[in-house]
Amino acid sequence: MQTRIITLILTISFLSGSISAQQNDRVVPSPWAFSWGAGMGTMIPTGNLGDHFNAGFAADTELSVYYNKIFFMINGGFSSNALTENIPVVIDGNEANWPKGSNALHAFIGGNIGVNIFATDNISFYPFVGLGYGFIEPNLKTANSDPVLSELKINSLVWNAGFGVDYNFPDKDYEPGGINRILKAGLRYQFQKPDYEDDVAGFDGSTHWLTLRFVIGSTMPGRVI
Repeated sequence: MQTRIITLILTISFLSGSISAQQNDRVVPSPWAFSWGAGMGTMIPTGNLGDHFNAGFAADTELSVYYNKIFFMINGGFSSNALTENIPVVIDGNEANWPKGSNALHAFIGGNIGVNIFATDNISFYPFVGLGYGFIEPNLKTANSDPVLSELKINSLVWNAGFGVDYNFPDKDYEPGGINRILKAGLRYQFQKPDYEDDVAGFDGSTHWLTLRFVIGSTMPGRVI
């Protein structure tokens, strides 16, 4: 009988300790999150690039990894810009005219680092800077019209900087320390400085990208301590 009483007391003590430990546990939110986004808008060339190309439709996409307020972003995009004038092209002694009114493809891919310097429950503002690769070439229709134009591709290192503002849609199922949805819409401006003039004289200038964006993602699960 005495043994049973002792066993019962030990069991109750163990259960009480376990319950108390569980009540004292807390979940620390993870600093990590990730997202994917896409945007559409316009690209406006300036400088000598603006003399050769009109503003045109632009689209881009991105993958981002966040650690607290800092993020690393890989993004890429393209724009279609009509030529304002004929551009003479000479490749290996062969000549052609890149015709006025035809479209050129401007494209880039790069890596950026940024930080959310202002954030509320619904609004966030972030600057970023980065480095990438860019190129200009005739669109497919124009390239197929002439063998010289089909070989034309102007490449460059691209310096990138910009900022954006997002509206964060609240997650009704938000759980502190849990896996929570990220859903945002916003505007972004990017300034790019390529070095196309190193390959082609008269192609110096900058490009300005303005896009309306939609972003989805997720936070990572927290840990129990």
